[in-house]
Amino acid sequence: MSSSPVPVVSAPDLPAPLGPVCANCGAPLSGEYCVACGQRHEPHVHSVRHFASEAFESITHADSRLWRTLGYLLVKPGRLTREFFEGRRVRYLPPFRLYLVISVVFFLSLGSPEGPMIVDDSDLATMDADETKALAERFGKEAAPVGEALKKAQEIERQKADEDSDEAEPKAGKGLKRQNAMTEFCDEFKADDPRGNKNYARLQAACAKVADDHGAGLGRAIVHNIPKAMFVFLPLLALAMKPLYWRPKRYYVEHLLFLVHNHAFVFLVLALLAFLKMIPVVGDHLGLLEFAMWIYIAWYLYRGMRNVYQQRRSLTVAKYFAVGFFYLCAALTVLLLTAIFSALMA
Repeated sequence: MSSSPVPVVSAPDLPAPLGPVCANCGAPLSGEYCVACGQRHEPHVHSVRHFASEAFESITHADSRLWRTLGYLLVKPGRLTREFFEGRRVRYLPPFRLYLVISVVFFLSLGSPEGPMIVDDSDLATMDADETKALAERFGKEAAPVGEALKKAQEIERQKADEDSDEAEPKAGKGLKRQNAMTEFCDEFKADDPRGNKNYARLQAACAKVADDHGAGLGRAIVHNIPKAMFVFLPLLALAMKPLYWRPKRYYVEHLLFLVHNHAFVFLVLALLAFLKMIPVVGDHLGLLEFAMWIYIAWYLYRGMRNVYQQRRSLTVAKYFAVGFFYLCAALTVLLLTAIFSALMA
């Protein structure tokens, strides 16, 4: 008995979509944006006016997110952390992007270039006629005449000759004393290591450079490496916070995000203060503002803990000081390791 062959039936052709389709993935469109890939539906030919309006929309949208995020970061302790975990995220900048941008601005304000060239009176004493003339030509009308500059240099030189030798010691560097924390640290490595450790020898070589410039170069290297150390410090601190909040259970990333927002706030405030200090007149009268700033930072961190973790006041205060103590110990340890690393890599 022979069986008849089974006819092969091809699948019916799908009907063509009645509405518009996405030019990127071909999915049917039900609105301005594709639900499959997210691309915006723009069938018309792009013009200069279209590009200009699109650019304006992107800039204003980004600015609205930026200013809203910075505003909440400055005056709403813990608000951004709670908003993130409650699912309201689109209206704010992403936490880690916010932290990276603010930390870059902060560390640039710490290690900013020397700024506009300022001629110090003590520097004129070491200039000869050619250097003073070149300086005068460089600044044009704003510079003093060459003869007056030379006369002032000679007067300063005579005053220096009359001073005691202790007062005539050269400056160690910008803002650094001859004896500071880095020079005292290097005093421990003056003696030779009997075991001949290579790292010990490298530390001695680095300390020789510290002796030459009194730690100015090492200080710049430490400031350069601190942002990298923060990527170790913050996860370590978040791990230390986890045992403090074991009931109700909190995830590790909650503590990490809370610390990211707090550090972004502190860096932003300190960066604003650093930029205010660069203003010639204002920078000399910020003592009261700086004191108030540190009080506000201390209150902000406490209030942020209360808003995020929702615990009673006494328990929050106890954990506030516990976290602060661990923060101080961990910060000193990381700073010391960063200094050693910077010295070895110098």
